Amino acid sequence: MKQLQARGIDVIHVGDVGLLKSDDVVIFDWARRENRIIVTRNYQDFAPLVEQAARQQLRFPGVLFRAQSLPQSDVGRHVRALERWLANAQAAGANPVESTFGWLR
Repeated sequence: MKQLQARGIDVIHVGDVGLLKSDDVVIFDWARRENRIIVTRNYQDFAPLVEQAARQQLRFPGVLFRAQSLPQSDVGRHVRALERWLANAQAAGANPVESTFGWLR
């Protein structure tokens, strides 16, 4: 988190906003209201929330799933992967996960 912030990337951990122990739906709704993309490894819980929001035609910033191939302990790889994803999104001039999800590899 700190490495991303040091690079000027606007990230917030759920614990920083009092949502560390919150249900995933609460986190999803907060991110939607705050216009923030969720970055998580928790496909099992967040994929159904994305599907439900899509069925209801709700706009939301999206969910970016971290692939299991990115070791949890390798912070540098996570930072580089997110920087690549952001650079590609900026080059495209759009948020590729808006109202859907994508993968951070």
